[in-house]
Amino acid sequence: MKSKHLEDALFLDIEASSPDDDAYPICIAWTDPDGAIQKALIIPEDDWEDWDFGYQHSHGLSREHLFEQGETGKDVIRALSSDLAEATVYVDGLDPDSQLLERLYEAFDADMPFELARVTDFLPELDFETFLERRQEILLENGLSGFNAENNVFVMAELTRRLR
Repeated sequence: MKSKHLEDALFLDIEASSPDDDAYPICIAWTDPDGAIQKALIIPEDDWEDWDFGYQHSHGLSREHLFEQGETGKDVIRALSSDLAEATVYVDGLDPDSQLLERLYEAFDADMPFELARVTDFLPELDFETFLERRQEILLENGLSGFNAENNVFVMAELTRRLR
């Protein structure tokens, strides 16, 4: 069996507009095949209206900022497909990240060309509780917020680096 190395790992994280079922993706970050972290703000689609100002306070992104600085969902899908096609991509929140990605891809009648798996599948030496503890340590060490997709991708890659 092939061992799992850092260079084999692709990570992804998404921030949502709210904690509700109608939430939509607003920011996404992922590692590309070279290990660089890519990030995109996502311009909301016309029917994506759910917004939680409490979440806005946590992630620091306003809806207006998304419209001013974001990329279209179609452009984000194109970038994700280019970097992640036919790969297994590891996330720290499988269910919420899956739902947000489905919302993004369904808005453009597109199929997701990669599979998602839990980061603990890639790091089987960690149960999820231990992963969360180590995640918090890395966030604190680096003065980072956990409500930031780019930071969360950095944490997964850093934790993998430390364990490999």
